[in-house]
Amino acid sequence: MAAAAALASGAALTSAPAALAAPTATAAPQGTQATSPVTAAFGGLPDSVKAGGAPIEFSVTLKNTVDHQMDVLGSVLTLADPGLGIKPGQFKLEYQAPGTTGWQAAEERGAAVWDVDRNGGRHVAAGAEAVYRLRLTVSADAPAGRVGPGFNAIVSDPTLPPEQRISTALSTSPNLVVAPAVTPTTPATTPAATADVRLDGVPAVFTAGTESKPFKLVLGNTSGKDLRLVPAIVFQGKDLLPSGTVRFEFQAPNGDWLEGTPGGDSDHPAWLCMGLRAGSKDADVVVLPKGGTRTFNLRLAFTKDAPVVAESLLARVGSLPGAGESGAESFSPRADFTIQAATGTPAPTTPVTSVPAAPATVAAAVPAAQVTTGAPSPAAEPVQVAAAAAPAPAAVEATRLASTGGGSSSAPMAITGATAIALGIGTLVVARRRQRAQGAGN
Repeated sequence: MAAAAALASGAALTSAPAALAAPTATAAPQGTQATSPVTAAFGGLPDSVKAGGAPIEFSVTLKNTVDHQMDVLGSVLTLADPGLGIKPGQFKLEYQAPGTTGWQAAEERGAAVWDVDRNGGRHVAAGAEAVYRLRLTVSADAPAGRVGPGFNAIVSDPTLPPEQRISTALSTSPNLVVAPAVTPTTPATTPAATADVRLDGVPAVFTAGTESKPFKLVLGNTSGKDLRLVPAIVFQGKDLLPSGTVRFEFQAPNGDWLEGTPGGDSDHPAWLCMGLRAGSKDADVVVLPKGGTRTFNLRLAFTKDAPVVAESLLARVGSLPGAGESGAESFSPRADFTIQAATGTPAPTTPVTSVPAAPATVAAAVPAAQVTTGAPSPAAEPVQVAAAAAPAPAAVEATRLASTGGGSSSAPMAITGATAIALGIGTLVVARRRQRAQGAGN
């Protein structure tokens, strides 16, 4: 090595040794001491530096721990880059050599690698220290993250044979956080406007196994802006109400009755939610213009095995956020009700085997307007019973076949068979609707 030859001849040091060609190596180069008598330590290094901000200043102290002079041939500062992708020029390093006050630019040998006082040839007396002042500036486009500064000094012990003189003083590698030029901030948001919501006509008592009872959900927009809403009905009780015992329906704009979509609430384990979902994303969102109102016809029943409990019902309406807004919710006042036990099932009826003396007939169907606007239960459709002449034999046979099912549904089926001939298809539809309503109550 050129440096070793220079030391052997007693000539002054004029260049750094070849060991500087590997500044990031942690092991001593071949032919050097494993442990250097000179130590290196950072001083005053801050925890962070801001990209595009003011430079940070700190120091590195080299201390000679032996009783004779040691020579510092050159030093290197590195910034360990754990995948940040530092590019040349994004960090600038300056230094003040020991005993000087002027700042010098350190030569950048690659991304985040600099020569410090390469040809200094500093002599450090026994027990003395050599202090380097360092100044690091980070450009605004530098990547943010954590880096590890390291300082390596190549030193020579003139008391040893040339092949044993060279050692590397290695500092520890503290953490230095590079903060971004502009700290990301979450855009300020305001809660979305909400609707006025209430439930009208919620019955105070429901009997398990009986017909549905109607009530209404009313939405009003007094916010001064158009709203996009997603409504739901919430059952609150001491325990979670089994969704399989609930028969909740709402009337779509086209007049169809649709079943509510059951769901839960992770924040409220005892809540059962029933969404008013029409089956598509667009239809599930209620667009309510400013100043507008919207009324939903609802109906509710419980199966025979529903628990006997006290419950509360309320409406929850979520407002979808617009630009610069966060989602918001509004709730209706709570409506309390109870579920009573089922009163029992009707006794089985005897199958019809002969022509009845006075078969029943069914009145004309309820007008469609009553079904879609008032949303009554199908079981509430009026039925009129009137005397009639004995039906034709074909009607008798239809009556007998329809009634062979027995149970609580045999009477409606018998009426259906008899009146299909006597009153025509229109009346048959009404009778079937009545049969379905009675079956649902069971």
